[in-house]
Amino acid sequence: MAGAVSQRSLSLWLRRLGSAEPAEADKARRWLLAHPEASLPRLFDALDDEENEALRWRVIALLPLFGSSRCAAPLAALLHDPSEAIRSRAAAALARVASRRSVPALSRLIERETSHRVRWAATRALVRLAQTGRESALGPLLAIIGDPSASARIRVTAMAAIPWMTQGQHDASARRLLETLAADPEPRVASRARRLLSGSLGTRLEPWALGKLIDDLASRRLGIWQRAQTLLGRAGGTIVEPLVAAMGERPDDALFLSHCALTLKSLSPRQVARIGPLLAVEQPPAVLAVLVDVAAEAGSRPLLLRLAGMIETLAARYPPGSAPAVDAVRQRAHRALAEAGSRMAIADLRSLLEDRRLSITADLVEAATRIATRKDLPALLRAYLRSRGVTRLGLREAVLTVARRDKIRRTDRLLARLDERERRAAREILGAPLRASRGLPGRRSSLSSLAPGLER
Repeated sequence: MAGAVSQRSLSLWLRRLGSAEPAEADKARRWLLAHPEASLPRLFDALDDEENEALRWRVIALLPLFGSSRCAAPLAALLHDPSEAIRSRAAAALARVASRRSVPALSRLIERETSHRVRWAATRALVRLAQTGRESALGPLLAIIGDPSASARIRVTAMAAIPWMTQGQHDASARRLLETLAADPEPRVASRARRLLSGSLGTRLEPWALGKLIDDLASRRLGIWQRAQTLLGRAGGTIVEPLVAAMGERPDDALFLSHCALTLKSLSPRQVARIGPLLAVEQPPAVLAVLVDVAAEAGSRPLLLRLAGMIETLAARYPPGSAPAVDAVRQRAHRALAEAGSRMAIADLRSLLEDRRLSITADLVEAATRIATRKDLPALLRAYLRSRGVTRLGLREAVLTVARRDKIRRTDRLLARLDERERRAAREILGAPLRASRGLPGRRSSLSSLAPGLER
């Protein structure tokens, strides 16, 4: 709170923010950000300190990090500053402040500005706003693109917003604009238009815009995170590594992880293939769980191979029961492989079914139900014997499914080779072998009476 911070402390930290020592300035930034109510009024005042331009630069860079719309008005005022450097930096910072003031202030700056450097900075700021969902920035950018008196560099910079105009660069209206620009007298404008038409550039997000949209995925407001998801999806596979890195920094935010999962699943299988190298044990278990689900959704063989490799690595590093969250990821990966019809990691699946240290989840039961064969029946029976409740019922159904699929009779030699406890479990699930009775010639020992369809 402001009352808890003395003006003397504020003055001290402001002086340290202007320090020539980067470490001192960084400490000051962290302290000021931790006390926003007290810091902001003093930071706004520091913007008028024309004798200390280095401090003004650092304050301009710091203000967007507060995430407050209150920062928009002071930054917009700096767009009238006599210094070109200050106007340029203020324009860039204004794009990072969530405020309705930003687009109108930048548009007016471009209309009156004579400095090429400042006009370019303001144009780039409008592009960033367009990339992060501010559709009102598109009007001024289209005016710049169509202005033959504007420099080629500024027009080409503004063209970076074209793929964000509609549902992508192949949308009809964007294509018509690009076809017109492809015949522009300015060679650099025409060349960029042709490259956009060919699809060779795609929708590339600048690093700051990418970070802003990823942060928006954490929003609890439906409109904000869904808009971020849409815009990130348009950027394609280039978002994969930054998105996974962001998940690694927030592994306990379940809502953020779920929004990231939806965003990754919206990509094409070719684009999402970039998660392959990221399926590494070094990831937090919650992040690995998301990546497993995404890989399962994509269903490509390279990603399935990666999942099998991940299971092998987890098995080597984490004995069952030593890390429950890792156990859950390993079992989820087995389910993903099984849903694709793969038995690549069947040996590990058997070992998990038989390991008494492991708490079996529905994922492992589902995996076994899908791909287990008669060879896996003993492991299923052992898991059944040590399970309770819903898990036990699920394993019972898995045994019945395997018996139906592989036409296992009650008198099957496989069952005869089991030990006494396992045979008891088999009889409990499948029923005891039926003996032929007098007067009933030809009666067979089968599973059909207890499990219809096992024999036909």
